[in-house]
Amino acid sequence: MILKYSIIVFISQIIFVACRTWNVKSISKNDVTAAVVSGILVQVVWLINIAIGSNFTLKFLENYDFQYIPVVLLSLTGGAIGTYLSLKIKRNPNG
Repeated sequence: MILKYSIIVFISQIIFVACRTWNVKSISKNDVTAAVVSGILVQVVWLINIAIGSNFTLKFLENYDFQYIPVVLLSLTGGAIGTYLSLKIKRNPNG
């Protein structure tokens, strides 16, 4: 169960950070359509992340059971990878 949720959080964190960066860039360019679409994606993935992350954080804090640490570590790793990819991938080379 922990491995499954760790993988879900890892992937969704990459998506979250990439979409959030896309959203900020879209807003700064006044691209309303891209800002709305990326904003919706940010919210959906955020809800998934916060639900899983809060659940496992509470379990860890209540029991000090270190079996839940992979969820946290993969969340941090996914966020770092998402940040790197979102800044390295050029969505619109002409813009």
